Amino acid sequence: MSDDSRSVRVLEARIRGWHRDRNLIEGSTDKDQFAKLIQECGELSDNMCKGKDMRDDIGDIMVVLINIMERNNYCLVDCLDTAWKDIKDRKGKMIDGIFVKEADL
Repeated sequence: MSDDSRSVRVLEARIRGWHRDRNLIEGSTDKDQFAKLIQECGELSDNMCKGKDMRDDIGDIMVVLINIMERNNYCLVDCLDTAWKDIKDRKGKMIDGIFVKEADL
């Protein structure tokens, strides 16, 4: 597979098309897809705990998130940019391996 065919933009567009071709946009809901997301997170947790390869699980989570983005007319870059703007200046500290925002300390 060429580098162009593996670009995030190309893969995101393919996944959006895959969702549409299978009626997962009009035939589903955000709530349904959120339930699917939680299921996929469980699979990630299972493989993480077992020390197994997690790439497929992470990819599956992203596929479901792309479904939710498609139904809400969002794109990956905009979602990441929005999150970056929210966290870029955030301060806090690590407590038991978890970053806790300064405002929540």
